[in-house]
Order: sequence, then structure tokens, then C-alpha cells
Amino acid sequence: MSRLGLGSLKQLFTSKSGSRSLIVVLVIFVLIVGISLLGTRAQVADQPVMPVPEKVAEGDIPSLVFQAGYYSLDRELNNSTVGWLPNDLLISPTSWLDNKKNLQRGIIFATRGVINVYTTNFARSGSGEEINKYLLKAQTSSFPYSEDVWMFASSESRYNEGIKSINKYLEDVKNGKAIYNVKTDDLYTLIDTLESLIEMPQSRLKTGISSHFEADDAIYFAKGVCLVVRDVLNTVNSAYPELMNRGGEQNVTVALETLDVIATFNPLYVFAGGNEVGDSMLPNQVQALASKLDITANRLRDVKQALDK
Repeated sequence: MSRLGLGSLKQLFTSKSGSRSLIVVLVIFVLIVGISLLGTRAQVADQPVMPVPEKVAEGDIPSLVFQAGYYSLDRELNNSTVGWLPNDLLISPTSWLDNKKNLQRGIIFATRGVINVYTTNFARSGSGEEINKYLLKAQTSSFPYSEDVWMFASSESRYNEGIKSINKYLEDVKNGKAIYNVKTDDLYTLIDTLESLIEMPQSRLKTGISSHFEADDAIYFAKGVCLVVRDVLNTVNSAYPELMNRGGEQNVTVALETLDVIATFNPLYVFAGGNEVGDSMLPNQVQALASKLDITANRLRDVKQALDK
């Protein structure tokens, strides 16, 4: 900048009107930052578990079980004030909301795993039976779609298409045109998948974090995974209490309680104290969350082993 330009700026901000302008700019800046921080916290705040009736009627089971698989995804797509973030452009103001973005990435990751089990195991009488065309479309075309596509066929449109396909399958079930059949072996496969979904972010938190920024991303991804796992576990436990109690009612209860704790995790700032590039004097929230995931995975493993007997 030229001397003339610097001199003009100096004169502006040392004048009375310039000082007032500077104060106004600073106040606006502080308000924008404050609103952004509050908005970020609100967008990743505690999300309640999918509501399930105390007594589930047999005819409602298919709808509730499948809905649990996409409940969190549907909320992020259609009931979130900022919408789907992973495919937003860098120039978008929402690109600042990285916690929400990673939460949504965790949600779609877990949704894919659950829907695969439902399609392959819950919607057929045997492995040789043909898969329902609507579920096949959801499983192979809609939900595997990349989460960061913003134009032409956007991520949002594909995921909503998958939800609509599942609902068409459920209509076929209600009209006797499609199969919904769940056995103990199928529940075993589902619990095994939920355990695997938990173990992926658990491993990342234990071995793959070297800074506060990485911790932030990994923790909210893990939280997104856990929201889906909680919805599914809670719904299946209510739909099949006799089968699930074979795995120990206490195991399911503790797993759900721990998932509730994870769902409420929303600190002002995520610290990676004690990690390679972290500060040992700061809290180690990475380790704290990893320990909660440990508890959940261990309880799911106990349920799975009991179902296998």
C-alpha cells in the first residue's frame, strides 16, 4: 500500500468519526464470531434418541426398525437449519461449521453399514432369495453416494432418494408384497455391525490423533456414528425384548446410557491434551471419549456373544 494510502487510513482511525467506525467494525466482528460459535454449538448439541413406543405393536416393527437406520440422517437432511454441510463450497459461510460437518459424515458412514445389514438380512427369508428392488436401490445407489457432491445429483438428493426407496419397501411389506423376517442370527449380525461401526472411530481416537484440530474432527465423527448406533440399538431392543434380553438386559442398558453420554458431548473447545502435539496440562478429551466408546463396544460384544449361544 502507498504512503498516501497508509496516511489516509491513519488519519481516518485517529479522527473522532474514524474511531467510531473502528469501534462499530470491531463490535460487528465480535457479534459475528459470537453468533458463529453459538450456532456451531447449537448445531451439534444433544440430539434425542428416536422415540419408540413403550409397547411396540408387531405390525409397526418393520417401519420402526428401518426408520431407526435413517432417523439421524433424515434429521440432518430435512430438519437442520444449516442443511447438509459436507458438500458446501469453501466460500460458503457454513464451511466454518466443521463440527457439524464431521458429525454428518459420521452419520452417513453408520447409516450405510446399518442399511446394508437390513437389506441383506432383515428383508429376506434366506440368502438365496432376491433382494427387494427398492432396498437394493437404496443400498447400492443412494446411500453409498459420496457425501461431498454439490451439483447435478447432489448428496442430499441421493440420500433423500434412499429414504424414499426404503419407505416404498415398507409399503410393500404392509401390503404383503415384500418380506420382513428377523431371526436371532440376523440380530447377531446387526449387533456385530454396530460393534464394528463403533470400533472404527474408536481406533482413530486411540492411534490417529496428533493435534487439537484432528481431535475436533475425529470426536464429532465418532459422535455422529454413535447417534445412529443408539437409535438402532434402542429400537431393536424395544422391538425384540425377548431376543435381546438373551444378551443380558444390563449390557444393553449400560451401552445405551453410555451412548447417551456421548450424544451430549459438546464442549466449548476440544482439547487433545497428552497427545503427540497436544498439551499434557490440558484435558484429554480424546481419551475420555475413546474410553466411552470402549465401554459401548465391550457391552455390544457381550450381547453378541450371548446371542450366539
